[in-house]
Amino acid sequence: MKILVAFWNVLAMMAPWLLGGFLLAGVVGVLMPREWAEKAMGKAKGWKGVLNAVLIGVPLPICSCGVLPLAQALRKSGASKGAAAGFLISTPQTGIDSILATYALLGPVFAIARPIAAFLTGIIGGETVNLMTKSEKDSDEPSTVKKSHCCCCCCGSHEKEASPDQAKKENVVLKVLKKSDELFAEIVKPLSFGLVVAALVTVLVPENFFATAFGGNDFLAMPAMVIIGFPMYVCSTASIPIAASMVLKGLTPGAAFVFLMVGPAINAASLSTVATLIGKKPTIVYALVISLGAILCGIAVNMLPFEVLPRISACCEVEQLSIFEHVAAGILVILIAKTIRSTNTLRRVI
Repeated sequence: MKILVAFWNVLAMMAPWLLGGFLLAGVVGVLMPREWAEKAMGKAKGWKGVLNAVLIGVPLPICSCGVLPLAQALRKSGASKGAAAGFLISTPQTGIDSILATYALLGPVFAIARPIAAFLTGIIGGETVNLMTKSEKDSDEPSTVKKSHCCCCCCGSHEKEASPDQAKKENVVLKVLKKSDELFAEIVKPLSFGLVVAALVTVLVPENFFATAFGGNDFLAMPAMVIIGFPMYVCSTASIPIAASMVLKGLTPGAAFVFLMVGPAINAASLSTVATLIGKKPTIVYALVISLGAILCGIAVNMLPFEVLPRISACCEVEQLSIFEHVAAGILVILIAKTIRSTNTLRRVI
C-alpha cells in the first residue's frame, strides 16, 4: 500500500508541471518545424553550426533514440559532424517539458542547471568533434541510420510530417494539442517506469542508504552514477523521480545530477548508430564529454551555496498535496491509460 501511495505522491507533484510542459512542448513543436531546424543547422558552418544545433536542441523534448533520425537528416542537410554531435549531446539531456518537471521535484537549482549543463557539454563536444574532423569533407553523407531499440512507443512520429495541404486545414490550437499528445505518447512507458522505480526506492530503500554505501565520498558516487546511467536508459523526464528519490535516501545532489545527465544522454544500444553518423573516434569523444562533463557539473552543483532537497516525502504524506495536484494526477493517469491502450490496439492491428 505504501508503494502505491508513494507512486501517487510523486505523480501528483509532477502532474501539473508535466501537463503544462507538454503543452509548451507542443507549441515549440509547431513553431519550430523540422524543415526550419534542418536549414538553420545545415547552412551554418564551423562554431556557428554547433551553436545553432545546441540552441535548437536544448528545448526540444526528444529522447536519445528519437534524436538519431533527426541527426541523420541534419547531416544530409549539410550540417557538420560537430553540429550533429552537439545536437546529439544536448538534445536528450533536457527539454522544455523536463525543465518544468525538474522544478516540480528538485527545485529551481536543478531546473536551471540542467539546460545550462546540456548547452555547455553540447558546445564542447560539438567543437571538439569539429576539430577532430576538420580535414574531412562535410559533404560526406552518413549511411542510413538503422532502426534501433527505442524507449518510446512512437519514435516514428519524429519522421512523420503532415502534408502542406493537411497542415493548412488544421487549426493552430489543434496542431499544438496534437503535437503535445504525440510527445506525451513517446514518454509514457519510460515515465511510468521512472515513477515506479522512484516509489520503490522511496519506500523500500533505508534512510541514508546511498550516503552509507559510498561513505559520503562523491569521487566514488559520481563515477558509480555514470556506470549505472550508461546502460539504464531513461528519458530526461523519467529520470527526474528516480534522481529525487535517490537524493532523499542520502545521495548527494551532485551525484544525482550526474545520473540526470548520463541516463538520458547516453543510450548504450545506440552508440553504434551514433558512430555511423559522426565516426568511431568522435563517438568516443561524444561519450567522454557527457561522462566527464556530468561529473564536473555534479561537482559544481555540490559547490553551489543553495540547499537542494527533493520534494518527495519519505513518509509519502498525500494529505500535503493540493486538490489541484490530485486532479492533475487524475487527468495524467487517464491520459497514460488512453495512450497505452491506443498503442496496444495499433500494434494488434499492425
